[in-house]
Amino acid sequence: MKNTKRFINYLFTFATEGIFIGLMISIFCSYASHSAVYVPSSPSFTTNFSNLLNAFTASIILWAVTGIFFGFGSFIFTINHWSLLKKTVINFFTYYFGFAFLALLAGWVSLDLINFTKFTVIFVIIYLICWYYNYHKIAKEIANINHKIKKE
Repeated sequence: MKNTKRFINYLFTFATEGIFIGLMISIFCSYASHSAVYVPSSPSFTTNFSNLLNAFTASIILWAVTGIFFGFGSFIFTINHWSLLKKTVINFFTYYFGFAFLALLAGWVSLDLINFTKFTVIFVIIYLICWYYNYHKIAKEIANINHKIKKE
């Protein structure tokens, strides 16, 4: 029962984070495109729906699934008997293929070579920035813990 509650809590937290981030990005993109009307996703996605409310609802579901996917994907780094390299490679490909599928489904990227290459390059850059930041943050925390241990 305890694990079920924890799972549901993670599910809710990750979905909420995904919705929040998706909403913030969609608002930013709507302003950046100088649109007088809020558009929850790309035109190729929203035209699949009879009205913007349905497109918004579908976007919320996609954002929640994205949040859940990335949230649970982060647990790869909690596997203690794997090397950092193995964790990183598996996490990268899990995120890449999962997010590429969601991005194609949502119409955020098309399947032509140029657009998919741009998507891949942007994804790799963002992944490397996030990985680098987290790596150095954790290294600093470990150094602080080691320093405190040496003081005692």
